[in-house]
Amino acid sequence: MRYFFFGLMVMLLFTACPPTPEAPPQLDDDMFIDDPVNEERDRSIWQQPGAVMDAMGDIREKVIADIGAGKGFFAKRLALVADRVIAVEINDSLIVDLEQLREVELPKEFRPRLEPRLGTESDPKLEKSEVDIILLVNTLMYIENQEDYLKKLYPALRSDGRIVIVDWKKRDTIEGPQKSKRLALGTLEEQLKAAGFHLVSSDDLTLKYQYIVVADKVRE
Repeated sequence: MRYFFFGLMVMLLFTACPPTPEAPPQLDDDMFIDDPVNEERDRSIWQQPGAVMDAMGDIREKVIADIGAGKGFFAKRLALVADRVIAVEINDSLIVDLEQLREVELPKEFRPRLEPRLGTESDPKLEKSEVDIILLVNTLMYIENQEDYLKKLYPALRSDGRIVIVDWKKRDTIEGPQKSKRLALGTLEEQLKAAGFHLVSSDDLTLKYQYIVVADKVRE
């Protein structure tokens, strides 16, 4: 009988005590990494690559220099249409990314069209009259001596070549860097003229967060 009451008291004691709370879930750093697939899809919406490529004109059988190519957002699209795309970056790891993109995302017959090329912060490493079109997207604002850099790009263009610059509007927008770091449209236009280019068009309306500026060589 004594053991019966002892067991009963133990059972009542456990019943009366609240259950031990579960340990909080362990947080994994990977939980906070952006989904690259969603990021690509979102940029495809606001970047409007089709509108940018329209501004470049007919790119069939053209050689294009995509300066500041990043991980190939535009390069992989251009390589499907253009004769050759020189994807210029200043970081070895991005060159590796571009090479991997070429092998994984481009169909085999288009892979020779994409050439990752390592440049420097002050030199795109383009040969004289090597390209028909130069594209800079969200890149020029990060270059320290912008006018000097544009002057180095000028001889790389063939006589009928053009340069297309897409950069952030100098205003507060949801996407993009701080407004103080952005390159004003008017400033860019003056820099292009000082570098020897002829301004063809300035489009501040088509893209929500960016402007598109097109210039070509001064006709001699």
